[in-house]
Amino acid sequence: MKKAIIEAPVCMGSPTNGSQYAFRELVGHGLKDILGADAAVPMDDPGDVMDVSRRLYGAVSENIERGYFPVTVGGDHSCAMGTIAGAAEALGRENVSVIYLDGHTDINTEKTSPTGFLHGMPLASALGLCESVHTVGEKQNIFGENIYIVGARSIDDGEYGIIRENGVHLITASRLKSEGAGRIAADIAGQIKTPYIHVSFDVDFMDGDVFPSTGYRMSGGATLFEAETILKTILKTGKVRSFDCVEYNPLLDRDGADRGKLFCLLSLIAGI
Repeated sequence: MKKAIIEAPVCMGSPTNGSQYAFRELVGHGLKDILGADAAVPMDDPGDVMDVSRRLYGAVSENIERGYFPVTVGGDHSCAMGTIAGAAEALGRENVSVIYLDGHTDINTEKTSPTGFLHGMPLASALGLCESVHTVGEKQNIFGENIYIVGARSIDDGEYGIIRENGVHLITASRLKSEGAGRIAADIAGQIKTPYIHVSFDVDFMDGDVFPSTGYRMSGGATLFEAETILKTILKTGKVRSFDCVEYNPLLDRDGADRGKLFCLLSLIAGI
């Protein structure tokens, strides 16, 4: 399947700086070749968070409809407001499951968020729980029972109720460690009933000592092997139609070691 790499140069949804440069760093060092991508879509003068999200919504949906597999490179995770909505627009919201690999659950609303930053709200936005100003596409772009959050180890108090009330699947980092990445990935792959999957991968899914080049470095996360195991299993389902990679901060990657780790993980997409 043809690949299109889409830039999401936004860091305004979080309090950190640097992730907005990830696209140019990765593409400049050969990501287009690694993925065998036919196209790269840079976004200049991105504007504010919701402007970027709405532009991503159009870019992702358009590329899927044209037969491309869009790989969106962020930027902070607020960009998932647009990418999930774009996948749902092109494929039908009842047809898409979201696998959200992240150290956080990102399912706060404006009322539950302790910080107010939008990078903590994309899943609530996709569920139609946020205010209209923070909604992209349809009011509800995805159904809770089709969301799988994997690897979370920083969960705000208000998020637990949202997860429970909407039937969202939560696989914490501790459960990932105790049950094993292979078993968890196989269970998820077996549970998904929709014909399509959108994968949203935050590098802080991995342990901070494994992948330190992010603004949200935390202990207790996945190893590189565990991340690779989960991605391989999900990609082998043949259902994945779009992918996000977010929160890589090249300003913190002085020797390019973490860029190399990302290339190893993203190269798994090349065979789709």
